[in-house]
Amino acid sequence: MRRVESTLPPGERVVYEGHLSMWAMSPWLVLGIVLMVWGVLVGSLGDAVFSALLLFGGGLLMFGFAIALLLTTQLALTRKRLIATFGVFRPRRVMFELGEVRRVHVRQGPVGGIFDYGTLVIGRGGAPALRIAGIEKPFMFRERLARLRDALLAQMRMAA
Repeated sequence: MRRVESTLPPGERVVYEGHLSMWAMSPWLVLGIVLMVWGVLVGSLGDAVFSALLLFGGGLLMFGFAIALLLTTQLALTRKRLIATFGVFRPRRVMFELGEVRRVHVRQGPVGGIFDYGTLVIGRGGAPALRIAGIEKPFMFRERLARLRDALLAQMRMAA
């Protein structure tokens, strides 16, 4: 969570974190491992060294990319804002004030329902929606976001 905490103003802290689900990345991880094993088998069986290197290298890239996504995708809530950081090669950071968030949708397929992961679609005003796929426990994240947003709006009404 260091990438998120480094962007926070003094005195603000993370209240809730959302993480990328290992189950969401499992097809890429398994395919990477299968390609690496296949590459080793092809290389040890005969003269197809170039094919073996391509298979092993492709599997290694898939596996590494999935692990990098797991490590770099972060979603955090503070008492005032929602912060999302994602991206391996070009990291992106998106910050929303909680008062700006208008809608939060969860999209979850059958496998996501079984393993409790899904896609969060967070919209604010007229801006395009932020879509983050593969978030672990998306309904809990949506509920925490709604609770924090309602508390902030009530606090703003009391101050006015």
